[in-house]
Amino acid sequence: MNSVPITSTEVNDVAKSELQRLRSAHATVAKLVVDDLVYLPIFERLEAELVAAEAKEKGDPIAYARAAIAAQNAKL
Repeated sequence: MNSVPITSTEVNDVAKSELQRLRSAHATVAKLVVDDLVYLPIFERLEAELVAAEAKEKGDPIAYARAAIAAQNAKL
């Protein structure tokens, strides 16, 4: 089995794709929360995940660590 090394550009593309996916899901679930509060825990979890992903992208390790802890605590 041949393995091809992943470049840093590919890693960045995946991270940006993940960030866009989180932003999209966050916006979608926000609309659902307005109609029904049953979706609030999902919204809160996505919010925490989004904050963590944005902190990681900015390269701020302290903010990322704090956000990652908050995301872990925002369990469904």
